[in-house]
Amino acid sequence: MYLKVTPQKNGRINLSFVEGYRDPKTKKVKHNVIENLGYVDEYLDRFEDPIAHFKEVARLRTLEKKKQEAEEDVYLGYVSTNEVMDENEDAMYHLGFLPLSRIYHELKVDQFLINRQRSKSMDYSLNDVMQLLVYTRILAPGSKIASFQEKERIARPFNCDWYDVYRALDYFSDFREDLLLHLHEQVRIHYNRKTDITFYDVTNYYFEIDEEDKFRKKGYCKDNTGNPLVQMGLLLDSDAIPITYRLFEGNTHDSQTMMPIIEKVREEYGLGRIIVVADKALNCGDNVAFLTAEKDGFIFSQKIRGANKELQSFVFDPSGYVEKKGVVKSADLWDEKTEKREPVFRLKSRPYPQEFRVTHADGKKRPIPIDVKQIVCYNELYAGRRKHKRAELIEKAQKIIANPKRYTKQDAQSALRYIKNIEYDSETGECINTKRIPYLDTEKIMEDEKYDGYYVIITSEINMPDHEVAKRYHELWEIEHSFRITKSDLETRPVYVTLKQRIEGHFLTCFIALLILRLLAKRLNKEYAPEQIIKSLRKYQACLVKDNVYRVAYYDPLLKDIGNALNLVLNQRFLKPGAIRQLIADTKR
Repeated sequence: MYLKVTPQKNGRINLSFVEGYRDPKTKKVKHNVIENLGYVDEYLDRFEDPIAHFKEVARLRTLEKKKQEAEEDVYLGYVSTNEVMDENEDAMYHLGFLPLSRIYHELKVDQFLINRQRSKSMDYSLNDVMQLLVYTRILAPGSKIASFQEKERIARPFNCDWYDVYRALDYFSDFREDLLLHLHEQVRIHYNRKTDITFYDVTNYYFEIDEEDKFRKKGYCKDNTGNPLVQMGLLLDSDAIPITYRLFEGNTHDSQTMMPIIEKVREEYGLGRIIVVADKALNCGDNVAFLTAEKDGFIFSQKIRGANKELQSFVFDPSGYVEKKGVVKSADLWDEKTEKREPVFRLKSRPYPQEFRVTHADGKKRPIPIDVKQIVCYNELYAGRRKHKRAELIEKAQKIIANPKRYTKQDAQSALRYIKNIEYDSETGECINTKRIPYLDTEKIMEDEKYDGYYVIITSEINMPDHEVAKRYHELWEIEHSFRITKSDLETRPVYVTLKQRIEGHFLTCFIALLILRLLAKRLNKEYAPEQIIKSLRKYQACLVKDNVYRVAYYDPLLKDIGNALNLVLNQRFLKPGAIRQLIADTKR
């Protein structure tokens, strides 16, 4: 049911409640006038905005009708227990796409793609391909072929074939930047995006290939695969909602990725002044000078190990530290075994004219003094985590010392830092048999213990309270969490497409999937982590029982909250095809 607003020749506006139905003979949608309300001006003395009032009445009546229909009994008829299943029969269907569809259409991705397709001659739907790839990335991640095969288990039709999926990736790459800007505008409109603080980080994704090409290059792999990579720089807003991203060649250093993204969003996204929060890999003279020159701000971490003696002396001097509450929480480390008490957190600061080596026009680096605030922090949780990891390395080092030939250099990895008198062949990685006896480097262990729990933050925000700066820096885990979601839950890597355009298209679909998940978490007031949302959506399936009757197989409190937040009815035990179509239609309003 909806409110029909009809201007009349006499200048007055008529209102009526109208309901649509499908003609069984012609299969066309027709409309019936359920109630004629009269003219708008007849209600001005009762309602400030009669049109808005009656639109709300129509919405509530529609919801009530759906509720009544949902409560109607479904007669399943006679079911024989002797029925046998067909080979490869799969009667389970995904319903978890329904909440995703709500956010997808709220962002008007469908309108964007439909408009882009108008000028192109193609016999498939770009919008359908995008929805298929986004929904399956969350509900059943896999290769593009696997996603296409999964479409039969999603309770809605898709106008595309398997080869259309690959063709569509090329188109997605062509208008990637325009779509990212469109998404930003929709998030700004619907979710009041906050960009005064932005979080930036870089990660890489590997490919199941051995040889490099112009785009996929070997570099430092965070998954230790040794395969060719691409780098991704990701920018989040103050609420950890993705703003944009960019791909770089796999051998690009982390520090070289930030400026291109910040320049782009400053020019095209209209963010105003921003404060970039990033880890020490992004803390270099060129980035600091770039942000300072543009009158933007930064909150970066800084190395203590290897820093000058003056800074180390300031860090380890016990005077001046102040204990603060509420900056870090046990849950921030994502460790369920962590104590529930509030951890110890201390900090102190000083203004400091720090020298940064900045690249000049002639390509040479020269030191430039820039006023910053140095904040030294001690985090009890961080200290405990460092001690635990070091204990694991020491245990592994002792095993290597006991039998060096059992381990290659790759097997030993970080444990080698605590072993003296051990050598490995640079080509084979095998331990070289020497007369020297390896032993545990206790001096190195004691040296590392000094740094447990300490880290330094530098910031341009001299007047921002120290604890606020530290809190903002600590929120950087949100972007690390986003990367973990894309790699683990969404299985973004390994990447199975090979052409650069299709790689770009693939990551665009993954970005949209991440964006939808983050927005759904925001709609739930961040009471649920994205991993929890994914788990429930994947379980939200229906099984075909008999005669076009489906039984919903799963429902939980999270799905209840999603239904309430998105105004969707998700708790019906039995569904007919018409009810499923109605639910799909509801997600598009």
